[in-house]
Amino acid sequence: MDIKQAQLEINELKNAGKYEAMLRTAAILTRLLAKRNVKPIIVGGLSVTIYTQNDYTTRDIDMVSDGYETISNILKELDFKKEGRHFYNDYIEIAIEIPDSYLEGDYSKVQKVFIDELNYVYLISIEDIILDRLRAAVHWKSIEDRKWGFKLLASNIDSLDKQYLFANCQAQKEVDELDNWFTSIAAGETD
Repeated sequence: MDIKQAQLEINELKNAGKYEAMLRTAAILTRLLAKRNVKPIIVGGLSVTIYTQNDYTTRDIDMVSDGYETISNILKELDFKKEGRHFYNDYIEIAIEIPDSYLEGDYSKVQKVFIDELNYVYLISIEDIILDRLRAAVHWKSIEDRKWGFKLLASNIDSLDKQYLFANCQAQKEVDELDNWFTSIAAGETD
């Protein structure tokens, strides 16, 4: 795929739903970056949206990657304009942020998620996004992050690496909150 083809595919997303437009934009960017050995990993709200099968709503695409300059150049070629921390495309109304160069999590747990036979994205692991929401709930007292962290845990309880979750808590308060979540789920609570 070249920039012209990518631009055409992005412009075709004008009337797509927000979730589809964000997911496909991330996939197009991922394909372009693959040729340059840059691997953008979706984190933040869009990862929650993907894991909850579009139950959670987000306004932008957050990706981590060590190829910031490469990504920045490609986004500019795709008519994204830099506005503060975000790159924004007025035509499809999509914002992209690269908040960090490094994944706060385990790279070996990153998921390659196929959108269709040709398009895919890289996604932070379910465990690492749960830990992210757990930390926000504990340290920032974020009710919204507590809700979605718990929901992600409850809906994926049978496939989670529980040992990894507890081993990667960074404070006793996080361990206590995570333990409370597991206790609530065992008691039959799912919301």
